[in-house]
Amino acid sequence: MDRSLLSKILVQMRKHLEDGKEIGDMKVGALLALGHQLEAIFYYLGHELGTILKVKQLKDVKNIPEALKEKIAEYNLGEVEITESSEELVQLKLRGHSSIKDLINRGIKTEGSFCSFEAGLLAGLVERMTNIHCFAQEVDCSLQSGNPYCEFMIVFQKD
Repeated sequence: MDRSLLSKILVQMRKHLEDGKEIGDMKVGALLALGHQLEAIFYYLGHELGTILKVKQLKDVKNIPEALKEKIAEYNLGEVEITESSEELVQLKLRGHSSIKDLINRGIKTEGSFCSFEAGLLAGLVERMTNIHCFAQEVDCSLQSGNPYCEFMIVFQKD
């Protein structure tokens, strides 16, 4: 992997987020053109971006839901609804995020997870907030279910 190119992409994506601009078109175009072998790459990109955004350090995982809501709103990443939160995991619904917002209600259906970038971004943000390694996964995609949101689960690594 070309670390210099990756670094330039992440800097540009961070600037777009901080300026309230969108970043999803690049991902959607590549996924539609190249297929789902890019899921791991987009998860990685999202995770790396999440770990370089400015966040407040949290002392208690109970504060993750509110902190996530604030960051998702601050960076215009969509609308979030936390559906479950515990010391082991956080589940949420994300509406209007960059990977799917222009594809909803257009008859486009996918198989498997489509929003790996957002999953990685959520994991990166939470890791940055808590210094706890975690993994995020899309458990239900709008482009499969027809729902106006995608559902994600963030699971914390236990030692």
